[in-house]
Amino acid sequence: MVSELARGDWENLRAQGLNPTLEDFDRLNQLAVRLKDGAETTCANFPRVGWAGDVPFFEPTIQAFAWYHGYAVRAAANVETENTFWAFALAHARERDAFAALKTPDAIEAAVKEWAESVPATHDEIIRACRYAARGEFDAEPGRPDAQDVRHRANRSEAAKNLARVEEQLVYACAKLKCAPDDLMCETQSRLARLCEAAAVELGRPIGKDEAQLRADYDLALREIARRLKAEREAVA
Repeated sequence: MVSELARGDWENLRAQGLNPTLEDFDRLNQLAVRLKDGAETTCANFPRVGWAGDVPFFEPTIQAFAWYHGYAVRAAANVETENTFWAFALAHARERDAFAALKTPDAIEAAVKEWAESVPATHDEIIRACRYAARGEFDAEPGRPDAQDVRHRANRSEAAKNLARVEEQLVYACAKLKCAPDDLMCETQSRLARLCEAAAVELGRPIGKDEAQLRADYDLALREIARRLKAEREAVA
């Protein structure tokens, strides 16, 4: 994909009598495409999808997060069960109303058990897929107070605070985007933030810090290239 921004700046450098290389154009083009699409909007990672065998696990959506912390964790007897419930949540994260009927421990356990038995993947493969879907390429695990394979917050009050923050974000997004909550339940938190930023830009408000950083990355690269090319021209002269 060729960015018009990069093409225009590359041609402008040539119009100044400079001699930018194809490598210079490729550098500018990659940064410009990233600026146009946003920090995370690529087919590789937005929305993120981790695979275990042929089963996809999606980046957590509002409904997946709300169901897991609001219902599933309370029905889990141990950490291993919590992990299985989390995997179920990510596997169905983008299916509208996938969790609507799963509110009681019996209903949750029955649905998750049936699903887990049908997944053609190992426990470790599922854990890796879920980790990628939830966190991306960042694989470093934080230190833990014990050796348990804890992958979610055991502190229920902390989980409640996180859930409250998600609900606040949902309310804010509904107000900004003039949407009903049900219309946004299959969106991820990061996408909601970008949608709200885009709405703010449309209203003439300042761009968000992520977009500003991407713009700075591009502008600084262009300046470096221009300085190098001018220095090369002066050396020849």
